[in-house]
Amino acid sequence: MTGFGRSEGTCCGIIYRVEIRSVNHRYCDTNVRLPDELIRFEQKVRSALSGKFSRGKFEVSILQVDTPLRDVRPELKISTIRQYQTILKELSKVFNVNFTIRKDIRLSDMLALKDMITFSRVDYGNSEIEEPFLKILDKALDEIMKMRCKEGRIIYKDLKRRIGKLESMTKHIERNVPIVSRNMKKRYFERIKELSEIPQLNMDRVYQELAMMVERMDITEEIVRVNSHIAQLKDKLDVGGVVGRTLDFLLQEVNREINTIASKASDMTISQIIVDMKAEAERIREQVQNIE
Repeated sequence: MTGFGRSEGTCCGIIYRVEIRSVNHRYCDTNVRLPDELIRFEQKVRSALSGKFSRGKFEVSILQVDTPLRDVRPELKISTIRQYQTILKELSKVFNVNFTIRKDIRLSDMLALKDMITFSRVDYGNSEIEEPFLKILDKALDEIMKMRCKEGRIIYKDLKRRIGKLESMTKHIERNVPIVSRNMKKRYFERIKELSEIPQLNMDRVYQELAMMVERMDITEEIVRVNSHIAQLKDKLDVGGVVGRTLDFLLQEVNREINTIASKASDMTISQIIVDMKAEAERIREQVQNIE
């Protein structure tokens, strides 16, 4: 299922923005991007997400929007300055020119040289930053949950309609079974009548083979099982919750029974219905693999 959640909040004076995107996926796959100071919370982000969702590909992006100056500490790198001074002395020797450092050094001069001044932030402990950070994350998760629930209601209506069509087609086959069985027996008895005129033919054996053939072609049990699976599909869908994998399994069983009916049926009307049922069951299964 697709969704997007976004929130902003302050942790220890630092403003963070959390953005979460999700797209369809059979399993729960999460990619998390965090600023360096929050890397230690990556597993908590993953746990918070997997605690709410069981399917979907999630992109979690957490950005630092603003840092107050009181939390930034500039540091003068004395060792780096001495290295630059050593380089100037070496240049003086090589080119026989007196390279020296001016007495009136401005801040811009110092900033122009890499790593002469570094900036570090106050490192807050887990107890200070964890709770406010997780609250910001929870807001974004709530937003994406609302969006996915809205999509879920639309998918629910679509699945109810499609499962209804599947049930209707099964009942259509069920109504045709007696007619198909009667026609099949009629054809076989006519053929037996022709065979009975052949001398030295064991008619008892013919009748036994016929009975076994009719039994093998009976699809009553398969129809009962399809109806049972469809009833369970409807029940699970109405119960709600995390039902995606259960629905997926039931649809596999429906497909199995449909294939068995297809191999047994010798009637054009039933064969056409089976084709339509297969197509509808596949559409339902594709949709089901996207839900929780």
